[in-house]
Amino acid sequence: MTTDQDIIVLCAGGHARVVIDILRRSGHAVAALADNNSALHGTMLDDVQIVGADSEILARDPKSVVLFNALGNTPKSGDNALSSRRKLFEKFKNKGYAFVQVISPQAVVSERARLGEGCHIITGAIVHPGCSVGANTIINTGAQLDHDCQIGDHSHIAPGAVLGGTVCVGHGCHIGAGAIVVQGLTIGDGAVVGAGAVVIKDVAPGTTVVGNPAKRITPLPGTRG
Repeated sequence: MTTDQDIIVLCAGGHARVVIDILRRSGHAVAALADNNSALHGTMLDDVQIVGADSEILARDPKSVVLFNALGNTPKSGDNALSSRRKLFEKFKNKGYAFVQVISPQAVVSERARLGEGCHIITGAIVHPGCSVGANTIINTGAQLDHDCQIGDHSHIAPGAVLGGTVCVGHGCHIGAGAIVVQGLTIGDGAVVGAGAVVIKDVAPGTTVVGNPAKRITPLPGTRG
């Protein structure tokens, strides 16, 4: 970002408060919030004004602003790759707007990790060497990625989740709070790993697994389960 670009946070929910706090602790001021809930327009969230809906931001020159997507990732199996968070990101990207990474000063991110556009690395998260984090993905509070993990676009590694080395997580996935994925496994696109689950084998695309050891609770597309 440049000094003449306004920082705009999209969506005025709980995750927005986290993003605003990280930006401030990193020395950045947030110019405004945007949210499509008209009841919030003109109000304040943590001393930042909610100026209007997405249309208010889309009326601005894409080169004059930099965006942060603060819409949370809701765990939905199967159609999670088409989640609201992804749609919001693509809506603005297709209009020429840029998203900047949010990296907490209290996160540990290796210089040998690769981070995609608009990803969020939240307080206490650890991203080790060789890891790749996709665009618009959240590595949430205290989540841990061991060496060489590959995380796809539009995914969410929830607070306290732990991924062993060389885990591959697809696009649009949700790894629940406190879940453990042992080393070398693959989590397919759009899959959901429930909170506290212990995953000891690959998870097929579009499915949900829960428990210890984790077991599938939704059928594969086109099957009867």
